[in-house]
Order: sequence, then C-alpha cells, then structure tokens
Amino acid sequence: MSSTKVYVSTLDAVVDPADAKVSVFDRGFLYGDSIYETMRTAGGGRPVELERHLQRLTRSGEGIFMDLPLTTDALGELIARTHAATGNDESYVRLMITRGAGPIGLDPRKSDAPTIVIVAQPLALPSEETYRRGLRTVLVHVDKAGGGLIDPGIKTGNYLSNIIALREAIAKGGDDALLVTSAGEVAEGATSNVFAVIEGELCTPHLRAGLLAGITRQVVRELAADIGHPAKECVVRPQALASASEVFLTSSVRGIMPVTAIDGTSVGAGEVGPVTTALRARYEAYIASYG
Repeated sequence: MSSTKVYVSTLDAVVDPADAKVSVFDRGFLYGDSIYETMRTAGGGRPVELERHLQRLTRSGEGIFMDLPLTTDALGELIARTHAATGNDESYVRLMITRGAGPIGLDPRKSDAPTIVIVAQPLALPSEETYRRGLRTVLVHVDKAGGGLIDPGIKTGNYLSNIIALREAIAKGGDDALLVTSAGEVAEGATSNVFAVIEGELCTPHLRAGLLAGITRQVVRELAADIGHPAKECVVRPQALASASEVFLTSSVRGIMPVTAIDGTSVGAGEVGPVTTALRARYEAYIASYG
C-alpha cells in the first residue's frame, strides 16, 4: 500500500506526516534559510541521478555558507530508508536541510544543528493527455539576475519570486510561467528549465541569464546529443521564443513537458513537435533503464 512518510532529523525517525514536526523557530520556516533537492525514483525505488542531486545540494550549502550535517552517502541512505517505509513502487522525494532553530534574529551563528527533512510520497505524474496537449505558458517579467546576494544557481528554500510569477501566469489563464529577466532574456520556467527549437537549432538559455542549472536539463542535453539534436546555450529573448517551432520544459518529476502556447499564441503549429516527441521518447527510455 502506497503512502507518504517523512524523515525528521530532530526525531531521527521516519514517521507519518501528522507526526512530522519542526520548531517554529527553525530558520527554514522563519527566513527560507535552507537548501533542498527534489527528485523522483525509478526502477523500483532508485532516486534518479541521485549523485548529481547531492553534488548540487553540496554546492548550494557552500553557497549559503552551510556545511551539510551528513555525508552525501549518509543522506542517500536516509532517502532510501524513507522511500522503503512508504511501500510505494516509486516516490516523489524532497530533501530539505535548514540551518536549524534558534532565537529570532538574522545572525546565523545563533542557530543550532541543521535540520534534515525528507518527504517521500507516491509519485504522481501529469496525465498523458497533458503531455499530448502541452502547456499554455505566460511570459512574466522578473529580476532574476540583477543585484541579489543569492546566486540564482543555488537551490534555496526561498521561492517567493517564483510563486508570485506562477500566480501571475495562472491569473492570465496559463498553466506555467516563463521568467524574463530585467535584461530581456528568457531564463527558466517557474520550476523548470526551458528548451526551444529556433531556426532549426535546439537552444536552452545560457546560465548567465540567471537560472538554476537543472539536473534534468543536463540529462536532456546529453540525450539530445545522442539522437543528433545537440542543444546549445543561447541568449533567448521573447521575440526569438515567439518564432520557435517547438518549446518544452524540463524538470525532475515532469521530465520533458511540451509547451504549445505562449501568451495566448500557438508555438509553431500548436502541437507537440518532432524534436520534442523524439526527445521525450528517449527520456522515457532513460527512465525505464533505471533499476
């Protein structure tokens, strides 16, 4: 029987969600002072690209001056333990590490030991109809790369700007947001990376646009090269995206998700294109090879 289970380091136990509690003084709750990774399992419970996820988690910790409280091997064991407790065939897994609890105040020296939380719940993928239809997206202008202290390549728990962007997209009738920086470049989706076929070439925004380098983004670039459609990093502006014949998003849970409309205008013919179709088939084969 499938279920949701949570590992909480303050309890050092895997428990039911109702018993998973952290302090209201935890800095992750108070300030978003945390890092995290989201992944899915495949092949009977293997976290997909676990090593890459944990490498990025380590880099994120370094980026906010927080040492991981456990080795990556130990974190991998905790993920396996949490998934095993669910009874799920496959799970959605979210690993979070906060700087810990302490008195209210920004000074990070006042926090105690970091808190680790791992959530494993039944893997729920979008319907096949959603993949066939594709998403309606909306361009939302944000300042992703300008002047902040946090490197956009660090995966922290502070996602408020993405939440606001997604809310704006939904309010305008979209399913997802495409974030446009103050420099006029398309950076990423609300929780995804962007690819587009522009003048026959497969492109993805350059990291300097101010985006998070997704694990699935890298996997898809490798798979694209395998099938003869190498993806290059480009400066992608809204005008170029408007002329694209195909657009799709990539993320760890949804995989390759087609985009068939931007700001109410069809992408290409308004249908999932041949490059997206071929890459999604290759990606699904890659997922099926786990185990």
